Amino acid sequence: MKNIFADQRSITFLISLLIASGLWLLIKLSGDFQTNQQVRLEFTNFPVDKVLINKPDSLLQVKTDNNGFDALRQYLFNRNKTITIDLSRAKHLDINSKVQKYYILSSSLYNEIEEEFKTAEQILNIEPDSILLLFENLASKKVKIEPQLELSYNPRFKPYSKMSITPDSVLLFGPVSQLKSIQSIKTKLFTFHNINIQVDTLLTFVLPGDKLKSKTTTTELKIDVEEYTEGKLELPIQMKGNNKIRYKIFPSVAQVTYQVALKDYAKITPSSFRLQAVPDALETGKLQLQLSQQPENIIVTNIQPATAEYIIIR
Repeated sequence: MKNIFADQRSITFLISLLIASGLWLLIKLSGDFQTNQQVRLEFTNFPVDKVLINKPDSLLQVKTDNNGFDALRQYLFNRNKTITIDLSRAKHLDINSKVQKYYILSSSLYNEIEEEFKTAEQILNIEPDSILLLFENLASKKVKIEPQLELSYNPRFKPYSKMSITPDSVLLFGPVSQLKSIQSIKTKLFTFHNINIQVDTLLTFVLPGDKLKSKTTTTELKIDVEEYTEGKLELPIQMKGNNKIRYKIFPSVAQVTYQVALKDYAKITPSSFRLQAVPDALETGKLQLQLSQQPENIIVTNIQPATAEYIIIR
């Protein structure tokens, strides 16, 4: 019986000790703690017309004040903290020098750091107090963009106007040695078959050198597409040449066959055309017929007959 009571006293003592230790730890953790933690920096949005020539600070030493529970949690579970800095926020030091100096105040990063810690702790100090970045300007050159296209249209549809790419050129930045040999940039191949709708898409291009930069790597391709129909008109043939000489032309009219967008079909009138007999072939007795005036956005497919004869009236 004596040994049993001794064991019970030992167990009671250990339990009491654990409770007392736990209470002591709770009291301690409820107080304020100052901790020093590191925050890693990552930089984005580098200026395309400049090159970074120094190695800026990539670690911030952050001193915080918080209760013990949050400090313990941060130490055990969230020690690797990283924030991303957009370099467009950097301020320029206006100094006359080939090396351009930019800086970011560490105090301007309070919100990002607080968000990263995700606690109510108070930031007491950040070291270093600023981040210095040194840049040099790159050489630049403006080059044309050449779209690489493989297009085919539905038989009833055609381009209504000249296709456009915007921008049609790009400003490249990089070493002079690489820029010197570049005259244009080709886009990646864009393939579109049996087109019967408007084309509005982005074409991408790859910079031809690993040290070259540009503010964009895309251009917008636009092709206005319309459904076309066929139209025919009989037009009088007019002689081009010396107005003092009177000619009689045989035949006096010719038929012009053309294709036009459906939306413009009703706008086409004979007065929109001027069909002339070109005097270059007068010596042969044959006149070549051609249009010296026609509406925009039509495609002439045939003039029948293609030639005419004449006599001079004295």
